Amino acid sequence: MKATGRLYLCQRCRNQVIICRRCDRGQIYCSDNCSKAARCEALRASGRRYQQSSKVRFKHAARARRYRQRRNKVTHQGSTTPAQDDLLAANSVPDHDQQDSKPLPTRKSEVHCHFCGAICSAFVRRNFLHRHRVPNIAQLDRRGTQHDHSP
Repeated sequence: MKATGRLYLCQRCRNQVIICRRCDRGQIYCSDNCSKAARCEALRASGRRYQQSSKVRFKHAARARRYRQRRNKVTHQGSTTPAQDDLLAANSVPDHDQQDSKPLPTRKSEVHCHFCGAICSAFVRRNFLHRHRVPNIAQLDRRGTQHDHSP
């Protein structure tokens, strides 16, 4: 019997991803590249929010002022002006008409795990598996059982 899979959309690139039960650890990204890029975006946004506070802006301005007084020079170089007569080479853009476009084979495709490549069932879940939880004994003692009868 084929293992079941979970279908989800990558939170960054919005690609559909199928993951088998064995690989499923609650992932929300399709690859390490997406998770690392999302982490960088989150750090950048956090730094931007931090820099927006007035206290930090004043400290940053004072530090830049001290640096300019100490070095007496500007930290950035000026931008270069773009050349007006730049041309592209005649063969730099590929011609799509010259490529042979073969139709893709139309056969029944199997569903594979995006991470390990294992074959999954065609019926996929859209949510996480809900594990059966063992009830807490202390809670059972307080509630009693259905068959408790008072004397």
